[in-house]
Amino acid sequence: MFDNDDDEEDPLNEERLNGLFDKAEAGDVEAQYELGWRHVLGSGFDLDDEAGLKWVRQAAENGHRLAQNNMGARHVSGDGVEKDLVEAYVWFFKAASQGDRKAGKNCDSVANQLSDGQLAEARRRAGEGT
Repeated sequence: MFDNDDDEEDPLNEERLNGLFDKAEAGDVEAQYELGWRHVLGSGFDLDDEAGLKWVRQAAENGHRLAQNNMGARHVSGDGVEKDLVEAYVWFFKAASQGDRKAGKNCDSVANQLSDGQLAEARRRAGEGT
């Protein structure tokens, strides 16, 4: 997205990063996800996991399957969020429902760690079967 081999400027210049922010603020789910990961990685922005998580969560809530898989992974590890396998299942299920095969495997893995009651709750919250 920011590659420009013909331009001697830094491809992550301030104008382009501001444009990414503007798109994310306007609801562009791809921009939200990219902005989140740029903050998490410190790529073009200061390293800021809290801001990154905010944008990744927003992208996930808006249906971005990679963001949903990443939110599931965070809930498995407890990285920046509460460790919660039921919530992880919900995010993995949402991403898997969009064809993300890795999320499907993650969903199955988490399901194997849940009690019958937790799995029923996870499936209910994920809207599975509706």
